[in-house]
Amino acid sequence: MTWKRTSPSIIAKYDNGNHRVTLFSDGTKIKETINPDDDHFTYEFPESFDLKITDYCDAGCAYCHENSTKNGKHANIYALRDMLDSCKPGTEIAIGGGNALEHPSLFALVGKMKSNGLIPSITVNQKHLQKYFQLIKTLDFAGIGVSLTDSSNKKDMRLIDELGSNVVIHTIAGVLTPKDYSVLRDRKVLILGYKDIRRGHDNLSKHTAEIQANIEQLKKDLPMIAKNARALSFDCLALKQLNPKECLGMTDEEFANIYQGDDYEMFDKDGNLTVGTMFIDAVKMEIARSSTAPMDKRYKFTGSEKISELLAKSCEGYGK
Repeated sequence: MTWKRTSPSIIAKYDNGNHRVTLFSDGTKIKETINPDDDHFTYEFPESFDLKITDYCDAGCAYCHENSTKNGKHANIYALRDMLDSCKPGTEIAIGGGNALEHPSLFALVGKMKSNGLIPSITVNQKHLQKYFQLIKTLDFAGIGVSLTDSSNKKDMRLIDELGSNVVIHTIAGVLTPKDYSVLRDRKVLILGYKDIRRGHDNLSKHTAEIQANIEQLKKDLPMIAKNARALSFDCLALKQLNPKECLGMTDEEFANIYQGDDYEMFDKDGNLTVGTMFIDAVKMEIARSSTAPMDKRYKFTGSEKISELLAKSCEGYGK
């Protein structure tokens, strides 16, 4: 596969807390503290967040941590208008579900985000790729995550390549096998941790040995995957389950240079926020630190709050 390589352009530049963020068209992000003596980043508002807009999905994945089904409801995205208006231009928003492509107001939502200078991306299940391919291209997302379910489907892999260089293949630790990862050479790969919640919990109970065996094999294969992938990244849960720092033989300094912080390390000694991400469930109108947050640490919101208020609220109950 080949992509036409062009020099990336700056698409956003802003200050947040004690640091400056520069975003480029190829997905590169540079963060620098304004005071060079600062040794960590603080935040006044989220630099990115996950936005769940529907519980509807017909894929039927056994490990779905959102319990999405054909009976799932869509969010009222118009209730989010004030919140979106408070977001800083350059904020990255990962739209998901359920099958977000089925939301009847998706065009309006993406249009609103772009008009506000926000940067929308979307996560798509591979099972929906062929049906919604033209819609995905028309909406022209800044980034597209494709959740891999069938690595042997050559037509899907061709469509993924047609979508361009800003596609990231999403994989789940414990679900895929070495054969699946073998097709990801020269592609951008995000490894997500296995979420032991809702249907994910039921599936883990039934297939504990198989899932754990896949995770152990993945640890062994990480050096080869990292060598072959165009880019390789992990969510916080995958970092805990796979320990790539050790598997990849990274020094403390190498790891510190690319580690963006834990979802739950939320305050510095002065009480400043040290997290820049959050999870918004627009179906239930709830916010949380992440999609795996305990049910008693998910907080209702109305949509009229500013995004900075929601980031602070997502950290309630964890202490300073």
